[in-house]
Amino acid sequence: MVRQILLIALLSPLSMIAQNGGQSAFSFINVEHSPRIEALGGSAIAVFDNDVSLSQTTPSLLNPQMDNELAFTFGDYFSDINLLSFSYARDFKELGVIGVSLKAINYGDFEINNAAGYNQGTFSANDQVLTFGIGKKVHEKLSIGANLNLINATYDTYTSFALSSNISSTYFNPKKRFTSTLLFKNIGRQLNTYGSENESLPFEVQFAISKELAHLPFRYHLTYNNINNFDIKSSYKLTNQTNIETGELEIKEESIAKTALRHLVIGGELNPFRKSLFIRGGFNFQRRFDLSTLSRPAMVGFSWGIGFRVSKYHFDYSRSSYHLSGVPNNFSIATNLSTFGL
Repeated sequence: MVRQILLIALLSPLSMIAQNGGQSAFSFINVEHSPRIEALGGSAIAVFDNDVSLSQTTPSLLNPQMDNELAFTFGDYFSDINLLSFSYARDFKELGVIGVSLKAINYGDFEINNAAGYNQGTFSANDQVLTFGIGKKVHEKLSIGANLNLINATYDTYTSFALSSNISSTYFNPKKRFTSTLLFKNIGRQLNTYGSENESLPFEVQFAISKELAHLPFRYHLTYNNINNFDIKSSYKLTNQTNIETGELEIKEESIAKTALRHLVIGGELNPFRKSLFIRGGFNFQRRFDLSTLSRPAMVGFSWGIGFRVSKYHFDYSRSSYHLSGVPNNFSIATNLSTFGL
């Protein structure tokens, strides 16, 4: 019984962050590892450059600039939860650009106690996603892509496996410094269940644009999540309260405008020294509305980060305010193996 309660407690925070009010298995596949994306608000899919970590979610971003690029990411998530990932891409010319990535979440070890409180050992919990993707330029300004995700989740003796795919298309106009992407995310099904019930994956449709200003080294990003589901209020968020004067329970109705804003993520990148330094910031309305507290909203929903190049290496860092109880930090290092003669 105690072990089951621990597992529920373990899964609940990820469901709050990733499910947007719905219930499905494998919530962790929506947890972002890239510090660049996290710094831009947690969702940025319209970036067409050499950042290979972007291809983990959006395969149409795979392009020849990523050829032989390798990136490693580490995330200090909540409590003792750690995020690890790597990404690599190779340009096969006529075939397209193929990428491979591995994402893992380690939740650490948990004690097993019986009903009397006596320790009976420990158990571990972890998730992994192995991704194979391909992106191909089909027009001068249009790229399409698809990937295959092999998803595994292990919590003590409970194990589940799933297959999913992301399909996307990206339009890019270098002259106008404009990029847009349409993404169909987490198309698939659970193959091996935790119990007897088959659970759905968190399917989602996203659309995003980004544009670099003509006379300022600044690019803004706008992402609209969950196009397929308008009402994404979290079931965990309190929607009613007791009137102090009357003692009656009052339901707080959310306006259509606020519900629409929940879908929006905004971000910006300032590049003052042209490729050598990036200063980033973002805001996630859904996080702000669902994870902030009325008494101390603080900086919940905001995120920031920096990126810089040193010799053959590019470093990125981000800090995201999810809740007063936790502020995740993500780090990455990337390089092009061709600079080492490989």
